[in-house]
Amino acid sequence: MHQSPLIAAMLAVALALTACNADRAPADKSAAASSSSASAIDNVIDRAMDLAGDEMRKRNISISGHNGTNRAARAEITPQGDLLIEGKAVPIDAAQRAMLLDYRAQVEAIAAQGMAIGKEGAALGMHAAAEALKGAFAGQSDAEIQQHVEAQAAGIKQSALALCERMPALLAAQQKLAAALPAFAPYATMTGHDIESCRNGARKDDSGAHS
Repeated sequence: MHQSPLIAAMLAVALALTACNADRAPADKSAAASSSSASAIDNVIDRAMDLAGDEMRKRNISISGHNGTNRAARAEITPQGDLLIEGKAVPIDAAQRAMLLDYRAQVEAIAAQGMAIGKEGAALGMHAAAEALKGAFAGQSDAEIQQHVEAQAAGIKQSALALCERMPALLAAQQKLAAALPAFAPYATMTGHDIESCRNGARKDDSGAHS
């Protein structure tokens, strides 16, 4: 599959957090945290996300591709909309720069949304631990606690599906750019199959494999 490594990584993190946190909640009752601890962790996550987002906006975005069976040369898109191949700027006109900037903006938006889903998963993990402790004191069974946590995890599943629904626009931007800028064509590796894989992965996450 030729899904963008950035998109794949963000989606994998989001879905893994959802599956693992929901699955482990009943078993790990000792992991319960106080609301103040949860707030502190939440603040750390917020700062980390802000930093990551700021770095992403300021730095070049790496893109990977292939020429036949060979890996394509190292390439990046700068915040100014330049396409660099092996560190050298490819000559572009104003229209091509606009398309590069649009493509980059869509990658940034999907990455940011993926990080937000990851934060939802982390928050669910904290809440699941608290629910496990609360349920244990209330005499609830592991199955009852699990059911409650999984109901909340469904919201993350919907967020993951929403992320997948941004990918068709990214694919269209990629194809348009590849047609207008031949130097970018080897890096236009995303396909409709990647979009369906994203959707299928999000749909089956809460009933599929657990960590």
